[in-house]
Amino acid sequence: MDKRTVDKRIEAQFADLPPMLQRAARFALDHPHAIALHSMRAVAAEAGLQASAMHRLARQLGFEGYEALRDVYRQWLAQDGGSFAQRATALQQRGLPDQTEQLVHELVHADGRNLQQLAQPGVLAAIRQARDILIQARRIFVVGLRSLHPPAFYFNYACGMFRGNTTLLSGMGGIFADELRHASREDALVVFSSAPYARDTVAAVRFAGEQGIRIISVTDSLVSPIAAAAAAAIIVPNTTPSLFPSVVPALEVAQALVALLVASGGQASLDEIRKSEAQLRSFAVYTTS
Repeated sequence: MDKRTVDKRIEAQFADLPPMLQRAARFALDHPHAIALHSMRAVAAEAGLQASAMHRLARQLGFEGYEALRDVYRQWLAQDGGSFAQRATALQQRGLPDQTEQLVHELVHADGRNLQQLAQPGVLAAIRQARDILIQARRIFVVGLRSLHPPAFYFNYACGMFRGNTTLLSGMGGIFADELRHASREDALVVFSSAPYARDTVAAVRFAGEQGIRIISVTDSLVSPIAAAAAAAIIVPNTTPSLFPSVVPALEVAQALVALLVASGGQASLDEIRKSEAQLRSFAVYTTS
């Protein structure tokens, strides 16, 4: 069960609840962060209720107890319901003396679930669309700011091994979008972004759309400002109990797109990769010991 389902259950049952549970239900609707972050006693005190009222509300909504209800709110907060400070607070208030094993377990399983969703037919179709656009593009511009810089950097770096037409919009020297000035309908823009969306990323997508540049969006929602103008929108779930939304699914999409471009690149790509390897050897980039 997710928070949306809980909200719907509260709304459906609200009129029939006794006054005390109505107060508890109203508090849950109006203060979801408090449910996620605080104990049953603390929440009840803030709501001006007995702790038993919160337990009874949880049971009324179909949960075994308050902690099971609270887990739903914690998951919501981890996914998209809180600021960075609130997410950090949720991490610190888990109440475990040594959180290592449990937290790592949750992180791994959260990303496992995220990655499994990338194999859904709709996501695979969008990745296929993106591959076709990239194969046809004269030039490929790549954007990924702040926590989404790693997949953008990887995609640009890896493509540099076998293609000479990718440009990473890094913003170095304050010239973030200047490279887009001469882009055209023959070009493509690959964008990695999720909530909260960086202003420069949104501006780059808006400009690219106005210029007719084909946009490949790797983002967290079909209603994100990154997806609206996309020729291919690859929706990646990024739920995690950590501080920032997970970058693992976006990085996996970057790896998949690179692999697909190599697989379809023919002899020309192989020749470029050999040249790149020779150049790396000439600079002794990697140690041989």
